[in-house]
Amino acid sequence: MIDDIDILARTLYGEAKANNIADAEAIASVVMNRCRYPNWPSSPAKVCQQPWQFSCWNTNDPNRERILNAKGSWFDVCVDIATRAVNGAVTDMTATSTHYHTRNVKPFWSKGKQAVFETDGHLFFNDIDTKPPATAKEALDQHRPLNQSRTVRGASLAGAMTVIGPVAGEISSTLEQYAHLSDYIKWACVALGAIGAGYAVWARISDRQAGIN
Repeated sequence: MIDDIDILARTLYGEAKANNIADAEAIASVVMNRCRYPNWPSSPAKVCQQPWQFSCWNTNDPNRERILNAKGSWFDVCVDIATRAVNGAVTDMTATSTHYHTRNVKPFWSKGKQAVFETDGHLFFNDIDTKPPATAKEALDQHRPLNQSRTVRGASLAGAMTVIGPVAGEISSTLEQYAHLSDYIKWACVALGAIGAGYAVWARISDRQAGIN
């Protein structure tokens, strides 16, 4: 029980908006709700530390060190909320939600879904039937599908320009009135392709540093 409280408190410290009791209590409710469903582990500690679920526990997340060394008045509040949640003394304002996300992301699983509860930090959902991911790739895909990633978009632009450039140049060269534009078109497409490739490389580095797909 002590481990459950400690792990949950650290999760709240890492996930909830700082000094926002409503947000922390709502996230605590999500953890406890997951404990009651067969798709998820049965204890708060195992739910919180399930791989790729709560990003603050990811080994590559800079927030991990912060939660492992949590202290101060806000952490004391998180411990109190975790204690009450584990003992069934936190009112679930999320209407049995099992998922939530911040306002600045849009996971695929929330598409077309209506949040049933909102805090300053997060939106909460109680109608998501998504099984826990089995691998890191599945977790990243849930956060941002691969075909929507900046890396793929940049690479797609680079590939498209590689194909379009020579074709457009050849077509223009066969049309007398546009012949003088042939080289310009080819070089413009080469430049766009280079930009796309550069963007893809930058996005890959940036996203991996952030721990996202």
